[in-house]
Amino acid sequence: MGALGTLGTTLPPAWRSVYRAPLTPEWRHIYRAILRECSYLPDPLARAYHHDFVVQRFRQHSEDPRKSRHKDPYRQNQLRKVATQTLSLFRRANEGYSRPLEKVLRLSYGRRGKKRKDLLDTLIHPEFPTDHMALEEFLSKPSIFSDGWEPPAVMISLMKSQRNAGVAAQMNLRAIKQLAPDIPKENSWGQPVSEARRRNLRKKWFYRVLPDLLPPLPDTDVQILEGLISGTYPWTAPTRRKAAGVVLETERSLITVLLTEGPQKGETHRKYAAGRPHTITRRFMEKHWRRISSLVPRMKYDPNTQKHSFTWETFWRKPGKLALAPKEGNDGLFEGLDAHGKIKL
Repeated sequence: MGALGTLGTTLPPAWRSVYRAPLTPEWRHIYRAILRECSYLPDPLARAYHHDFVVQRFRQHSEDPRKSRHKDPYRQNQLRKVATQTLSLFRRANEGYSRPLEKVLRLSYGRRGKKRKDLLDTLIHPEFPTDHMALEEFLSKPSIFSDGWEPPAVMISLMKSQRNAGVAAQMNLRAIKQLAPDIPKENSWGQPVSEARRRNLRKKWFYRVLPDLLPPLPDTDVQILEGLISGTYPWTAPTRRKAAGVVLETERSLITVLLTEGPQKGETHRKYAAGRPHTITRRFMEKHWRRISSLVPRMKYDPNTQKHSFTWETFWRKPGKLALAPKEGNDGLFEGLDAHGKIKL
């Protein structure tokens, strides 16, 4: 082992991140390509979130002090597969494919992925007691999933509001079916259910419900989302730079295409089987922002009752007034018709 490797293992863990594994040309190419696609995302919050997330993930793997993990071919192949899938997702989102774009927006606004888990942990986890009385009250409560344990009240309120709002039916999500664990009184032998079984049923219900919950966003993110929908937040469509050395399809002559690719068949819909690209305009983005807004609950806290309440916005707009209203003086158009619109005999 060289002097650099020996020094890196003797230093404290906080200083080991200084010695990073150098990126190979292949990894550097993928890393720059992903960051380039992140800069073209049509949502301002998505650009910032995914840029920071990609940088963090690459640094996390490059700063791993275990050199064997950098030389493991299976692990490197799995990481390369995830990186190429992320790059493909960002490219299709920037081309205007609806499903990839909505997936990117849901990751950015915490409707799925790591950000959703972080927001949910902040919401349901109890705060650390700050004084002696609060500490005694915290220690006197039953342990998690044991008899007498109850889930956090804010979690129950969120489950009820999300279930009553019908968000799952509108956005094709998995619905919340059970608001409490179903614990039978007797087992199959007619004996009382054991304490370990009751604890496992509560634990299974708790971790089955968590992936379906949609936590509220911070106020800053909600203001940005509402500003993008209303138009008060400035937004312009991203412009992609022309890559150097790339010839556009319109600049290629028919002879060049015939010699390089052979005779071409007629236009088909095969490339649009998984969706079609759209021109990213404000109207196109407003539709996706409204879909994301319908998945974001607005939380309010009542100090009198000491309870949280949640409100949801509907994605479907209410029908407006008729565009053509009857005017006075046009009764001659309906001469010869009865009240049902049929010709009088």
